[in-house]
Amino acid sequence: MITLKDLAGRLGVAPSTVARALADHPRISSKTKKRVQRLAREMGYVPNAAAKAMRVQVGSLVGLLIPDIENNFYAQIAKAFSDVCNAGGFQLILAVSEDEPEIEERHVRALVSARCAGIAIVPTAAMTSQSITLLSSGNAAQLIRRNPALKLEWHGIDDVAALRNATRLLLDLNHRRIGLVCGDETFSSGRDRYEGFRSALEASGVAVDPVLVQRGLPRASFAESAVNRLENLEYPPTAIIAAGAGLSEGMLNAVATWSPSRRREVSLVGYGESRVYKWWGDSGLTTIELPVRRIAAELCSTLVGRAAGRETPSLPVENRLYDSHLVVRGSTRVDVKSGSVSHDMG
Repeated sequence: MITLKDLAGRLGVAPSTVARALADHPRISSKTKKRVQRLAREMGYVPNAAAKAMRVQVGSLVGLLIPDIENNFYAQIAKAFSDVCNAGGFQLILAVSEDEPEIEERHVRALVSARCAGIAIVPTAAMTSQSITLLSSGNAAQLIRRNPALKLEWHGIDDVAALRNATRLLLDLNHRRIGLVCGDETFSSGRDRYEGFRSALEASGVAVDPVLVQRGLPRASFAESAVNRLENLEYPPTAIIAAGAGLSEGMLNAVATWSPSRRREVSLVGYGESRVYKWWGDSGLTTIELPVRRIAAELCSTLVGRAAGRETPSLPVENRLYDSHLVVRGSTRVDVKSGSVSHDMG
């Protein structure tokens, strides 16, 4: 953690001068203020004012920074973090980045300033250098997504295997025109999920049709538009995979506008789990079920354990990869045009 003394030592001035410069004191020259403020930004210094203002015991807070609170997937993560914090005598601070790097940096600064005992972050695709610097000096970890510039441990899903298994299910049902709605390549999760889809097709001798792949921001609104684009193709897909929790919601919103007969013609695979999926349509939505609460609870326990001195960070950094489970329901069926099932899983 960068302190006033660190800045003062680099600048060759007294810590009190640094403090006054950062506080925009009138007795400090404009030239000195600019030097101090520039170095403070470069070194990732944040003041401790937030922690004092909150009147909370230093070290009793755990920060969780997620991109979307309306996404049920992240809501489950927040609930698991809250449960672990409550059990351990910690308090959870929840922040939402909206997948905007500038908003993310502002929240990171606030969490570091509050002297959080630990911080878990689902990083944006293009984190600022300041966010990376601030997080790299404390008890922090990456969750679900990963940014290689952050030399922090990562807890996430084996998304390559998850999408490979989902795609192979559809191939086994003789589908060959399979649509994919996925996060774009700027997200680690988007890259992994696309790779799982691509590798399953390749192993079965099926070429990826770029027209059938819709990649963008992992939000329900994007998925709804993407599924509509797929449906309006001259040769629409016979099956669609929505490779994200929010994307699954958008897919179902789009499909809800189709006629009952059309819904029965297209096989659908979602991502994540929701009570709605069990009874969606005639007999439920086939989905990639994730151990969301387990991942979140284990990561939070790790951060809390370190803060309490029960655990020490492992070197080199150890990542934790969790398996998903494909739950097959009535939304996946044999391609009606082929009429038979292939038992070759590739």
